[in-house]
Amino acid sequence: MADRTVLERLLEAGITQDRAMHHLSDRWVRVDGEIITDPAHLAEPPVQVELRFNLLFDESGN
Repeated sequence: MADRTVLERLLEAGITQDRAMHHLSDRWVRVDGEIITDPAHLAEPPVQVELRFNLLFDESGN
């Protein structure tokens, strides 16, 4: 599948759409280290999509 979005990648990982949207709005989703809130943001592999739930991280990733 070409031009996959962050939302599509999260759904492929088994996360429900409601939960994925929650993670995006809470700023827990990162693409190659950058916080992403837009579910339509492109995230075609090989970019890394990750969730960071640790509230100790600030926006710089520290």
